[in-house]
Amino acid sequence: MPLNLFIIGPSGCGKSTQAKLIADKYHLTHLSMGQLLRDEIAAGSGFGLEANSYIKQGVWVPDDLIFDVLIEKLKKLNFENFIIDGFPRVLNQAKLIEYFLKKQSKPFSLLIHLDVTFDEIMKRRAVRGDEFQDANRTDNTPETIATRQKSYDETIVSIKEYFSTKKLLFSVDGNRPVEPIFEDIVNKVDTL
Repeated sequence: MPLNLFIIGPSGCGKSTQAKLIADKYHLTHLSMGQLLRDEIAAGSGFGLEANSYIKQGVWVPDDLIFDVLIEKLKKLNFENFIIDGFPRVLNQAKLIEYFLKKQSKPFSLLIHLDVTFDEIMKRRAVRGDEFQDANRTDNTPETIATRQKSYDETIVSIKEYFSTKKLLFSVDGNRPVEPIFEDIVNKVDTL
C-alpha cells in the first residue's frame, strides 16, 4: 500500500526537518511546498513571478497556482510514496488533494500536524540567528513572520477538524527536540 503523507505546522516549526527524516526512514520522496515555490521563483517562470507577489506580502499563494505545480510533481511519482511539507494550507486545498488522490485510487494516508507555540518559534529563530536567514527567502522580516503566523492561525482549525473527523490527523507536540517528535511520528506511521 502506498504511503502518502502530509506534514503541516506554523512557519519555522521544523516541518522540513521532520519531513526529511520521515522520507529517509520510509523511502519516500520529500516535496517541500515552500521549496517548490522558491524554485519556480528562482527559475523566473510565469508561475514563479505570480507566486512571488503573494509571498512578498506574507499571504498564501492561491490554491489553483499551488495545485498546478504540485500535481506536475506528483504525476512524476505516480501519485504515491511521498511526504509533502507545508501543504495543505487551507481547507479547500485539503479537499482538493484528497479528491485528486482518490481519483487516482491512491490513499491520503495521514496529515501530521506539528503543534508549536509562536513563542517557541521565535525562540528558535533567535537561537538560529544568521544561519536561519535563508538566502532564497526574502520573506523573513518580523512583519511577514507575524503575518504568516496570523494566516496560519486563521486556517488551521478547519483543516484539523476536517481530518480529525476522518481519523487522518496526527497532532504532535512540536515544542520539543527533533528526536522525540520524530519518534512519536514513527510510532504513528508504523500503525498505518
